[in-house]
Amino acid sequence: MEKQKKRKLDYKKTLLWLIGLTIVTGVMYYFDKQKVYKEEKPPVPVVSLGEQPTQVYLGSYTWNDGDVKKKLADLKDVNFKRVEYQEQLHIDFPEGKEPLYIAKGAYDPTGKATYPIPSMFNDENVSFLGNYPSVLTLSLKAFWKNGRRAEYIVPLNVQANPPDKEYLPVNKGFYSLLGVYSGDSEIDTKIRQQISEVSPNFLMEYKGNVHLEMARNYYPELQIERAPMYLLFNHEKEVFRTDSVDTLLQYIKEHTYVSKETVEGIVTKVDREFGFVYVDNYPFYLMDTLVRVGQKIQLDVANLSNEIPYQQIVEKVEVLEEPDQVLLNKDWLSKKEEGTLSLLVIGDTAFSKPFKNPQKEDLTLIDQITIKKSLSSIEEPSIFVFNTEELVFQTEDYDSLLKYLFETEQLMP
Repeated sequence: MEKQKKRKLDYKKTLLWLIGLTIVTGVMYYFDKQKVYKEEKPPVPVVSLGEQPTQVYLGSYTWNDGDVKKKLADLKDVNFKRVEYQEQLHIDFPEGKEPLYIAKGAYDPTGKATYPIPSMFNDENVSFLGNYPSVLTLSLKAFWKNGRRAEYIVPLNVQANPPDKEYLPVNKGFYSLLGVYSGDSEIDTKIRQQISEVSPNFLMEYKGNVHLEMARNYYPELQIERAPMYLLFNHEKEVFRTDSVDTLLQYIKEHTYVSKETVEGIVTKVDREFGFVYVDNYPFYLMDTLVRVGQKIQLDVANLSNEIPYQQIVEKVEVLEEPDQVLLNKDWLSKKEEGTLSLLVIGDTAFSKPFKNPQKEDLTLIDQITIKKSLSSIEEPSIFVFNTEELVFQTEDYDSLLKYLFETEQLMP
């Protein structure tokens, strides 16, 4: 009997010991996991110019352990790595860790402020730089959900990649003009003015003028025998030559547009300040105050280049259908100061769930949210964004809303 009691007692001791060990192990595992979680930093992208990788430094960020502030001046031994110019700057994050939005900018020479790079309408992970020598510090601000943010500082020493012949245009998609004269030159200023008048949208790089004898000596491959002569080049070769200004102007006028197309769709965004409208989320430069979000419109569009994205001219706008009149109700407008926005969310409980307990860091620009299951003839789940004056954006997707808000936040003064 005593032996049986002793065995039971030993069994209980062993069991308690195992339970205690399990609890201690679990607690240690929990704290280790919390430590790893808090020490985790934002993913670092690979930034490359063409195939050339660059140096990337992690700047300020908001992550698992709160805010970490880091100024450009805090970075030590910054290497402005020399890279040869290529058309595209690629930004590649590890798979599965990509941000929702990347704001591209560059520091001013003092290092105290950044300004946007005019590539906001290019693909999110690709930017275009000019083909000229430049030492600059890029600021790439990445945005994830739940208030996560990170800035990446990319110092660049870009070396120009000149064309084989100096009379060819430096950048793809452009033309260059070389004038050849004999006697006194009066070509340059006059020709520029005439081209600007007859075809202001022609993508031109001017190469200036050379005397006939100089052209023969320096450019024998062009076989120029007389002057005046006007030679037009694309980035690969000569495309036209003439001794007549009128003939040159006629050629330029006829070749300003590489193609024309008709675009039809719904206006999903307007930006009055920058003069853009988005038709089915694609941007067009259009200073037309009559165009509104929600309209169905038709655009006659002329494309200026096959090489450069978004180089287009809208020649005609026709409104095919007006938006639902309920969206013109001023009650939806933001009621606070300029710069704030309001939301109108239409959809079932599952669709509206993110807006009932929103992540405030993601919706810093929003001053009010109105949620409805249905409204007028609007049946599909929808999100509408209003400023103090009008409807400025509409989408059916929460992530697209966040991208819009992040972009708007970065472009504000």
